[in-house]
Amino acid sequence: MSVQSYPAMMPCNSSECNSMIVWVERFEDIENFPTMKNLKMCKHTFLIFIHPLKTGLYRIHVSENTTSKFGLVVPLVSGSVVSKRSLGFLVREMVINWCHRRLLESDSTPPPHIRRKHMINDITLRYRSRHSEPAFYSSLFYEP
Repeated sequence: MSVQSYPAMMPCNSSECNSMIVWVERFEDIENFPTMKNLKMCKHTFLIFIHPLKTGLYRIHVSENTTSKFGLVVPLVSGSVVSKRSLGFLVREMVINWCHRRLLESDSTPPPHIRRKHMINDITLRYRSRHSEPAFYSSLFYEP
């Protein structure tokens, strides 16, 4: 299996890398997956391997090439076994959580409390009206 046969698995050229969800029939195939060798080329790479078990459940293996200051990405961790019914929802939530963590870890993005403060200031400036106190109260009760 060569990397050239997978156009979506090209080395990363930017700070943004993809997360990939990979279906593997044999759990041993994870070690031979083509991008495992290219993980060192990307700053942030997130692979979710899904392996179907004979019992009808699915085993999850997570491989990421990043050191996160937030710890594990939940609700799934490597080695989790989930049912078919909850698989889609849990994988979706895991990818969303990982993307939010990447956004929080980036240096160019302000933290949530700063973004909230800026939004409140914007709303205040947009809808502020300069009236005296009596004029303000009269504008509340009388239509112009």
